[in-house]
Amino acid sequence: MKSLLLLMVMMVFMVGFGYSAEPLRKPFIQVKIDGKPSKTGEILTVKPGQKLMVDVEMEGGRRDYCKFPDIYADITGAAQILSRGKDGITYQTDGKKSEWKLIKEEIRFTPDEFIQVKPTDNQSIAEITVSDQKFSQSYLKITIKASWQFTQNEHIKTDENTAEATLYFKIAGESDVWFSTQNIQATGIKNELIHEKLQDVQSACDSIELNFYRLNFPAVQQSIRNLQNSVNTLKSVVDEVKASNPSYKTNVIFIGLPSDHPFSDISALLAIKNIWDNLGTSLTDQKQQLAKLPAQATKESKDELVKIITIYVDWQYHLPENTFTILSRYIPDLNAEKVRMPGNIHFIAEEKTVTNYPQTVGDLNAFLDQRILDLPVEIQKINSTQTRLQAVRLFDGMLRSYFSSINWAEWQSTRGF
Repeated sequence: MKSLLLLMVMMVFMVGFGYSAEPLRKPFIQVKIDGKPSKTGEILTVKPGQKLMVDVEMEGGRRDYCKFPDIYADITGAAQILSRGKDGITYQTDGKKSEWKLIKEEIRFTPDEFIQVKPTDNQSIAEITVSDQKFSQSYLKITIKASWQFTQNEHIKTDENTAEATLYFKIAGESDVWFSTQNIQATGIKNELIHEKLQDVQSACDSIELNFYRLNFPAVQQSIRNLQNSVNTLKSVVDEVKASNPSYKTNVIFIGLPSDHPFSDISALLAIKNIWDNLGTSLTDQKQQLAKLPAQATKESKDELVKIITIYVDWQYHLPENTFTILSRYIPDLNAEKVRMPGNIHFIAEEKTVTNYPQTVGDLNAFLDQRILDLPVEIQKINSTQTRLQAVRLFDGMLRSYFSSINWAEWQSTRGF
């Protein structure tokens, strides 16, 4: 009986959620410049006198309801859809016919003095011409207002959607980047107050990365909070500057994450760990082969000595790129010079020639003895670091979610997501 009751409850929930609709997206404008998509706020590089075709269309809002009722409308479970499209939808519920339709759409292109707009027969398309005059930056503002009407028998109601988009233009060859660091870039017009806050944000990013290298995760957490506060302050200052000077234009671009390098170090350190783990057996073999060499040099013993040296050099070459840079970040007391084959011995492996046989045998023997002594401690430190570094994944996810949620500035991922 309890099982039957539980099943009925689950079915009610499944039915209830089966027809739930997503909220309509906020109305926005899709822009194409000469057929290529462009985003509002984007700065386009142009030439004096250049002509461009601008094609715009409103999306989101009531248009979402009409085009995609299976996603944005709450009628699909019980209604029969008779027609649907970007300008309206007609459906029938319980024998009642209902309709949403676009009554009127007004599109306005508003340029500054450096852009000339020429309308076409289609109000959503305009030809613009860039001025021959010298200017650093120009803009074109686009406004679309759509009026919708709902009809069901005698019942009529209306809805209105409005959206704006602004495109900026700069002359080719003139860069408008005025702030650029590892994680931030700002374009447009420089402002000292904003510059100061951008530096604060980069400082917070640097602090996060540094604390990752120190494996100080409580400090990482605090630094992330500092970053969020710095970004909020930056936005407030940008808003204040724009409010006090409506013609001011700047775009902030966040680049990558403060966790990018530590995150890539996870896989690199795993590869380092695996190669390091295999070194112990190799060192023992090299010592045994070295002990078999005669005290006096012969052509055969020199050739064998070169082979023994080459074994270690090959191991060194198989280490991932920047191995010692990565290790120095997390294990600063691991001395890379004690790991690398000494230059005078390494040179023999490259040239395949032994000039001082007794000296080389003695130097190699001492080097291998020290490596055998140091290796267990190195392996322990590398293994421990590789294990602890897994925590970066959690913070990396937090940072990725945070930056992707910022809607007032652009975020460019450096890892393809």
